[in-house]
Amino acid sequence: MHQEFLDSIPSESSWCEVSRQAIHSNVATLRQRVGSDVTLGVVVKADAFGHGIILCSREFVAAGVDWLIVNFAYEAIALRRAGIQAPIYICGNVSATQAPLIAETQARIVLYDPQVAKALAQAGRNAGYSIPVHLKIETGSHRQGISLKEALELAELVSQLKGIELEGLTTHYADIEDTTDHRFAHQQLALLQEARKAFREAGFELPMVHSANSAATILWPETHGSMVRVGIAAYGLWPSTETYATVLQNYATRGEGFIPNLQPVLSWRARIAQVKDVPVGGYVSYGRTFRATYPMRIAILPLGYHEGYDRRLSNLSHVLINGMRAPVRGRICMNMMMVDVTHIQDVSVGTVATLIGTDGDERVSAEQLASWMGTINYEVVSCIHPSQPRFVVEGTVSEG
Repeated sequence: MHQEFLDSIPSESSWCEVSRQAIHSNVATLRQRVGSDVTLGVVVKADAFGHGIILCSREFVAAGVDWLIVNFAYEAIALRRAGIQAPIYICGNVSATQAPLIAETQARIVLYDPQVAKALAQAGRNAGYSIPVHLKIETGSHRQGISLKEALELAELVSQLKGIELEGLTTHYADIEDTTDHRFAHQQLALLQEARKAFREAGFELPMVHSANSAATILWPETHGSMVRVGIAAYGLWPSTETYATVLQNYATRGEGFIPNLQPVLSWRARIAQVKDVPVGGYVSYGRTFRATYPMRIAILPLGYHEGYDRRLSNLSHVLINGMRAPVRGRICMNMMMVDVTHIQDVSVGTVATLIGTDGDERVSAEQLASWMGTINYEVVSCIHPSQPRFVVEGTVSEG
């Protein structure tokens, strides 16, 4: 740990560190991938995947990101109130009643509802701002989106309204990061390209056509279009093991491909609140799910599943203390958890434990926690509670 940094946050019992160096490195890697002619959008929804929306957005903009992408209007408002002036694209639901907020923040949105279009146009006229909209084509995920016929009808409506303008056509891949067989994703891309052709034939100009998430950005240049919408990769985490495997396969079989050097942005740490002895036969935590078979010393950490350390990790995961692995013992509680430090020297109240990140030569990654939980790294980081302070640090998570 960096003692100077620890001394600067003496009152924090647990916190997250966000690496400025890692953010700037990841953005540079992504820019290298897409080039200067493609808009580089980074997704900062869900509190920047749990990393902290305001501080990460500032760092992303400073690193050269073109657009910030959020899911809800309230996230756009938060960015504007923080003084962030970069273009904002809202990729989730916007209701008709939120139209004035869109005009106020001068954001652009995904559109699939004629009533929202009318409300946006009115709000745009009132604000003197023509709100850009992107129509989302249904190509196979059957989530958000509309058919090509509906999209052409909606485009015709938009063309007749003042205060709103058609800026883009978009779609979202159903399983590009969940498989090494990408035929379905390529079918979706083909449908988007067919939609683009149909729009042109109908006389609609489309400044932007886009579909690429993190996996598509890394794997297939043909998906980059006018803009990429990078999420998890911007935070230094791979979209999936399948994406990584595909990258290696492409490189091994064809001698081509892009292998990004992604640097994890986030570390999560806590100070030990108490150290105590457990006798042979003693139980630890609720439900008596763990019983000591040797004289143990346990350390109590002042955070639990409310703070985002998942209860599924009970009796399964470990943290790092003084460069060594300390297994979690007993059930993780709402606001505390216990770890075995019998084998670790110099452990006392205030000693720092690493829940995600590196300590010495040891590392616990979001992917490791996800494998123990039976989920994905997205969930691990995005579920870290906002009550956990986020601090920007200069180094990377690989530094001890």
